[in-house]
Amino acid sequence: MLRKATDADLEMLTAFRREAYGGSRTEIAGWLNHIVGTDNILLVERPGAQSGEQPAAMLCAVPVEMAGHRGIWFCGMATHPQFQGRGLMTHLLTGCIKAYAAGGYEFAAVVPETSRAASRLRELEFKDAFSLRVLNRPINHNLWAKAEFDTMTVRRLMEARLHYQPGCLTLPESSMNEVVSQLYHRGATIVANSRGYGIYFVREDVLQFIELQADNDHSADILLEAARERTGCTQAQLLLTENQSLFLGAGKRCGYGMIRFLQKPFPLSDVYFRLLL
Repeated sequence: MLRKATDADLEMLTAFRREAYGGSRTEIAGWLNHIVGTDNILLVERPGAQSGEQPAAMLCAVPVEMAGHRGIWFCGMATHPQFQGRGLMTHLLTGCIKAYAAGGYEFAAVVPETSRAASRLRELEFKDAFSLRVLNRPINHNLWAKAEFDTMTVRRLMEARLHYQPGCLTLPESSMNEVVSQLYHRGATIVANSRGYGIYFVREDVLQFIELQADNDHSADILLEAARERTGCTQAQLLLTENQSLFLGAGKRCGYGMIRFLQKPFPLSDVYFRLLL
C-alpha cells in the first residue's frame, strides 16, 4: 500500500534512512522534517506491516521551482533490504512521474546517491544535467580584502542566490533555515560583501568553497583573499556550476544532477541546480 508519511513516522523514517545511508540522527531528522517535509514523503508499506514498522520503500517528492518552471525534486530514495532487487523503486518512480506530469509539473530533478542509481534513472529517461566544475586555485595575500563573516541571514542568502542565479532551484525559507543550520553545525563559514558571497569549509590548509557567487572574477578573488586573511589558508578548491561565469571554462568537469522533462523541454543554460547538503 502506498501512503504519505505523517509526523508520527519521523522517528522510524530517521532510523530507516540512517540504516541506508549513515549520518547523524539529528541531521537526518532535521532534513526529513524541515527540508523535505513529512507530507512530501511517500511510503510503500510492507504487506501485513504493523504500526511503526519500516516501509518496503520510501521516496521524497518535494515541489520546487526553477527558472520559473514548476517541478519535483526526488530525493531520499531507500528500499528495505528485504525488497531490494525487485524493481520496487523503479515502479514507484514511474507511477510518481505519471502522476506529477498529469498534475502539470514540468520537470523532475534528482541528485543520484550512487552511479548505480544514476544508471537506473537513465532507464527512466532522466538525462545528465547541471554539471559542476572543480577548480583548485591559489589565494593571494591581501590585507585590504574586506568582507564580513557569518553575518548573512537566511533571507539575504536566498535573495543573493536569486540575484546571481535567477534560474536557481528554490526551496521555502523554512527549508533553507534548516539547510543553513546544518551547514553551520558541520563547520561552514559564509564570507560576504557587497560584491558577492561564498560558503566554505576549512579542510586542513585548503578552503573548500561549496558555493561562490560574485560580480566577476576579481570580486570572487577578494572574497577568497578575505577568507585567507581570516584562516591563513593559501589554497582554495572551488565548486562551481558549469554555466557560472566565474573563472569561465576553468576546472575539472564532473557530473552532479539529472533531469526528466514532464512537459515540453525548456533550455537549461540559465538554470542553477545546486543543493548545499
